[in-house]
Amino acid sequence: MHFGSVRDVPGSDVGAVLRGTRGFKIQWLITRDVGSTKFAVRRFTVEAGGRMPLHKHKYVEAVIILRGTLRVRVNDVEKILGPSDFFFTGPYEPHSIENIGSEEAEFICTISYEDDMSITPLE
Repeated sequence: MHFGSVRDVPGSDVGAVLRGTRGFKIQWLITRDVGSTKFAVRRFTVEAGGRMPLHKHKYVEAVIILRGTLRVRVNDVEKILGPSDFFFTGPYEPHSIENIGSEEAEFICTISYEDDMSITPLE
């Protein structure tokens, strides 16, 4: 069992992990460190104009948008999503995210743990 608050979880810059990313901060909320062996839950905040370029990876992602307006591309489909919208990416599906609003965006992202957790940039 594990309890916590997002106020107490340190954040880091996603640009250190995926080149070309700007304005994205990540907090790892639920991880292997607290006993979750199948999945991790992460919280992202995205500055206005922030962008995560097209990339892919083996793990799946389920994303729920809490605040803001995001342009999301998965494969060749592009959608504008906002609060209470969600999307899912399967293994190796190319995707990108951009905050096209004038305020900070926020979303929760659950990912599967896989034998290969690497990220492949596509642009």
